[in-house]
Amino acid sequence: MVELQEIFDVSYGSKLDLNKMSSFNPTINFVGRSGKNNGVTASVDLLKNTKPYPAGLLTVALGGSVLSTFLQNKPFYTAQNVAVLNPKTEMTEQQKLFYCAAIFANAYRFSACGREANRTLRQLFVPSLDEIPSWVESVNLNPSAGVTEPKLKESLDLPVVRQSKRLDEIFTIQNGIAATKLKEFEQRQKDTVVYIRPASTQARTLRSYIARDSVDEKHIFPSHTLFTSTNGEGSHTYSYVSTCEFVANSDVAVLTPIQSDMPIEVKLYYAKCITANRYLFSYGRKPKGEKLKSIMLPYFDQQEDFDYICRFIHTLLFSNNL
Repeated sequence: MVELQEIFDVSYGSKLDLNKMSSFNPTINFVGRSGKNNGVTASVDLLKNTKPYPAGLLTVALGGSVLSTFLQNKPFYTAQNVAVLNPKTEMTEQQKLFYCAAIFANAYRFSACGREANRTLRQLFVPSLDEIPSWVESVNLNPSAGVTEPKLKESLDLPVVRQSKRLDEIFTIQNGIAATKLKEFEQRQKDTVVYIRPASTQARTLRSYIARDSVDEKHIFPSHTLFTSTNGEGSHTYSYVSTCEFVANSDVAVLTPIQSDMPIEVKLYYAKCITANRYLFSYGRKPKGEKLKSIMLPYFDQQEDFDYICRFIHTLLFSNNL
């Protein structure tokens, strides 16, 4: 362990007041004493006589969210009581982030209205460069790289619809089960399965987790299963393809393709088509029973149609994840 000043040159920032800054053409981050948003509290105009700090330095809140430490990725100014750390030797991004965590781990020693870190920051003990664990360098700092990219770099028109059929001629419909007598958990437990509900976004369809042995296996559906919301003023008719196995609640209908080899891309296409029928329903007119069965959908009966839909889906953003 060594003192922080042996590894970093410590300065006490720009010492600017945000209420005195302008933001007509904001190009510079303003780092305050916040523990959120990488410490950035605003974007401000470049000052003629004050040079911003460059990207790649660390900022440390000395008051407020004490010892909240961040690696800045853009040029910045700082508020009062914010220290700036400049490595004395070249460091990788992983090493800098390790020191952010190491410094913040000492936050319990200080308080915003009591013992602040102004005087003692330089003497704070942290691991030396040689003491950094070997796994730090192997951390992937951009695990989501490429997730927004399309799988195919081409432009295709929407599939041509030559015929339509009722929903129940393309899918079998199975209603979900009520929550009565089910033991629900807010957090995932061992041997539990996701219990879904109607929602206007797929992320919010997670209602809870339920014990696998508390439901019949026929009510547990695999990942890549199409389902639609059949109730709810703000969430009826929204349709999604599941990303994990699940149990549907009584306000959700599970749609299983009659043609068993339907690709996930085609299911995604149908999810969008079903959702597009939301305008037909309201809180009083729900997509249940015959109303759900009679929704008219595009129908494709040739493999070349399925292949085209798959290619079309692969040209859309985020399709690289399929």
